[in-house]
Amino acid sequence: MSIIYSLEELLELHGKICRRIREINRGKVSEKLQDFEIGDEISFKHEGDIITGTVIRVNRKSLSVRTNRGNWYVDPRNATKIPVVLRSRWC
Repeated sequence: MSIIYSLEELLELHGKICRRIREINRGKVSEKLQDFEIGDEISFKHEGDIITGTVIRVNRKSLSVRTNRGNWYVDPRNATKIPVVLRSRWC
């Protein structure tokens, strides 16, 4: 059985799908943001380099991070918290 949709119906369905995808992604970002606090040491990749820094603010969608290369906005899904045990080796 073949179902035929009009252009308007397809556009409406597309809008619903896009909204749902955004909701799911927002939930993932919000959930991941809860893993971080101000003062946490993190690392993230940028153009093949691993950059480390300190979280200076937890924003609604990103982390503000101070590094030796300046301040960055980092997607929490791309950030890795550096365990306290390892911090002493890098300082």
